[in-house]
Amino acid sequence: MSKLFRGNAYLLIALGAILLYTPCYSQFKIDFGTTLGASNYLGDIGGTSKIGEGTSRNDFINDIQLRQTKFAAGFWYRYKVHPVISLKANLMLIRIGGADSLSGYLNRRGRNLHFRNDIYELSIQGAYHFIDAKQINNRGWLKQSRGRLRLDFCSYAFIGGGFFYHNPKAKYLDKWYALQPLGTEGQGRIEKADESGNMAVFEKYKRFQANVLGGIGFYYTVKRYWRFGIEAGVRMTFTDYLDDISTRYAPGDVLNDGTENGTYAEILSNRSQNAEELTGGLFSSENYGETRLRGEPDNNDWYMFAVVTGGYVIRGKNTFYKAKYKKLSSAKRKQRKQRAKF
Repeated sequence: MSKLFRGNAYLLIALGAILLYTPCYSQFKIDFGTTLGASNYLGDIGGTSKIGEGTSRNDFINDIQLRQTKFAAGFWYRYKVHPVISLKANLMLIRIGGADSLSGYLNRRGRNLHFRNDIYELSIQGAYHFIDAKQINNRGWLKQSRGRLRLDFCSYAFIGGGFFYHNPKAKYLDKWYALQPLGTEGQGRIEKADESGNMAVFEKYKRFQANVLGGIGFYYTVKRYWRFGIEAGVRMTFTDYLDDISTRYAPGDVLNDGTENGTYAEILSNRSQNAEELTGGLFSSENYGETRLRGEPDNNDWYMFAVVTGGYVIRGKNTFYKAKYKKLSSAKRKQRKQRAKF
């Protein structure tokens, strides 16, 4: 979306307000588990309106349509490379979707497009775990474990990156059709100017893509083995086609080349036949015709999710933990011996 990095910073600051100073420490290096939660996306379909029904759309995070919320699930493996730094691998299935029929923005409602996209993501994130033992102790969150201080809560912020496979689909006559092979905006059929201004074949977008991610989370360790928490993250992508919409409508005669794919490409690329009815007469199908804007090509799509996490801690002792308390334990033993002399 526009002003990507500034918007991302605002989002992370807002989400982190509650969790930012919740500290943690773990004497074990490895944990792994599963996630399950809700997902959404920012793109060209659906969205909200600024003031009320029929007004212009909101910008960036305010354009999220909660009724478009889908699901996210996956597995993770975390390794603590330092007392306050960890690396985490994620394997996720994230479903996103949207429908112009849900939008209060009448221009989109008249367009009448929809999609569903199952995203398979493999990512790596580095996290910083916040520590403030004094603050925790003052609040009574520290527990004694065999004479040592142990923290049950942990909060963290993370950044990272990954790769994903996506395949947007649309429904027609009770069947879902993959849209990328159809070339709904004329991909593979027409020519467009490239970055150098030279005419070249308008290629189909890639279904394998990369992302940059960031977010926050916290977890609570129960009986030293079980770990439960919440994590929220955003994914900035380098594609504008999570919803199969980006540029302009292609001419119908170009899409329908007599093949089965061509027939479905024409049908699924433009579904504004009832625009006048859907918008109360404000727009008609002519507003969505050949060469008119179909999406917003200057803004790439984002997706995000909030999940509940559950995991198991492998009891491999952290060498830093041993080093930290070795001198302390030794000093206590000497102190006990000295007292015994009296």
